[in-house]
Amino acid sequence: MKKSYFSPRKPFSFSPHAYDLGTFMGLWHSHDDNHFLLKIYRIDEKEYADYYSYHLNYAQENNLASEKDFFRHVWQIVQTRIKHFEMQDPFSSNHGMHRQNLAKLQQFQKYLKNLDQWNARPSKIVIAEKDELIQNQKQEIEKLNAELVELNQFEVSLKILIDDGHLPTFIDVIQQLRDIQLPSGRKLIKSDHKIPYAKMISKYFSHGGKDIPIETARNYFVDKKGDVTIKGTSIQPEHRLFKVIPIEPGKK
Repeated sequence: MKKSYFSPRKPFSFSPHAYDLGTFMGLWHSHDDNHFLLKIYRIDEKEYADYYSYHLNYAQENNLASEKDFFRHVWQIVQTRIKHFEMQDPFSSNHGMHRQNLAKLQQFQKYLKNLDQWNARPSKIVIAEKDELIQNQKQEIEKLNAELVELNQFEVSLKILIDDGHLPTFIDVIQQLRDIQLPSGRKLIKSDHKIPYAKMISKYFSHGGKDIPIETARNYFVDKKGDVTIKGTSIQPEHRLFKVIPIEPGKK
């Protein structure tokens, strides 16, 4: 008789491991599938990994099966019993128990599915899953392509040129725009973060015929204490060439 892949309970043991299979008299190997499934009905989903690993380690340590063969063996046991419960009379007195056991087996089989690194399950199941995966990937690619087309609308082939040596002057104007207020007292433009300004400058403007690194622009938009920059790049007085001020009412 082929030896069971599962760790048996030692006969007359009073303190067996919780995952060992069998009764007080030990494990009847011809019924080891029943004992293995009985445990599944009783344990929580969070124990599935420990339960499976416990018996896998036993099989490997005793040279009973490879990891792939053990997986295939367990999958077949579970699948066969699922089919058994699906064929039961729904009007029998044991229908409630059958439904409960079936749900547990399907839950455990879902766990097993994620372990199949060899595609060791029946080919029709694997092929169906791969077809579904391919279809989902096609839909995701179509979605990403549509998003790319939309994003490309905002790409620029020619950036706005800032005159050579006047990047600080331009940024000074942007910083002033951040502070001006409407007659209502509300700010004309507002952002809770400073990085959008740096990104805008880096993406849409060039300086002296060269791109503006995002970190270069970011250094101008840092915290200040009063009028003094705490860190980053400050704008020197000689670069402050413009002053953005509101027009007084009636003087347009």
